[in-house]
Amino acid sequence: MAYPPLGAQLIVFSRQVNLDERIEDVLDAVAQAGFGAIECGVTTGAEDPRRFRALLDSKGLRVAGMHGALAQDVDQTLRLAEAYDARDVCISGLGGYGKRVAARFREDLDAFNELARTLSRHSVRLHYHNHAYEFEATDEGPSGMDIIREGLDPDLGSLCVDVAWVQIGGSDPALFLRENAQRIGYVHLKDYDGERHWVELGSGIVPLDKVMAELASLPRVRWAVYEQDTSDRPAAEACALSHRFLVERFDYA
Repeated sequence: MAYPPLGAQLIVFSRQVNLDERIEDVLDAVAQAGFGAIECGVTTGAEDPRRFRALLDSKGLRVAGMHGALAQDVDQTLRLAEAYDARDVCISGLGGYGKRVAARFREDLDAFNELARTLSRHSVRLHYHNHAYEFEATDEGPSGMDIIREGLDPDLGSLCVDVAWVQIGGSDPALFLRENAQRIGYVHLKDYDGERHWVELGSGIVPLDKVMAELASLPRVRWAVYEQDTSDRPAAEACALSHRFLVERFDYA
């Protein structure tokens, strides 16, 4: 099957080591695990972008995307995107994390579309990363995700679908991918065993066989990124196990 290019989110390392102090070790671990790209924060390497880019190049790594919030230093984001040859930015938290006020979702969505418009002028695509709260009903009835899907301008931005959070939110992640195929530009591959206990890919209850079947048919997805918020294992081991699962189970090149 033809899958999108694959990356690894550095969050699994950030909960165990100081990324600023150990970034070279972290990049070594990602590369040794078999990944060819990373997803990092929108400020990663900001103090010396040339050094960070050179470090990436020396490890044979690219930046798949950068992750931040709706409120960010857009000029800095664009400078780093240019320095790293990154063309994708993900944000989360529309409506206020855990809030259920429809008017707040619509207000934030207007800001999202405006940010997406600004980034698109520089050939950078904006994606919205979901958690579970967006699938809850708002004070007006429709869920936050309903409001996001209705108001997101697909010519400017798209969804970054986190498949584990979709399932925690009460929806079938494979079906969600299929039903929103034209809205999805980025996917986070994540697994969990029980209530928000994050595990390596293939070790939990997310139906990854069905997810991967849908992923291969999504027409607009630019990157698929392994993400594990925390790990009981050393992060390097978790990263390697998840990559091995993708390769051995799905022949992910």
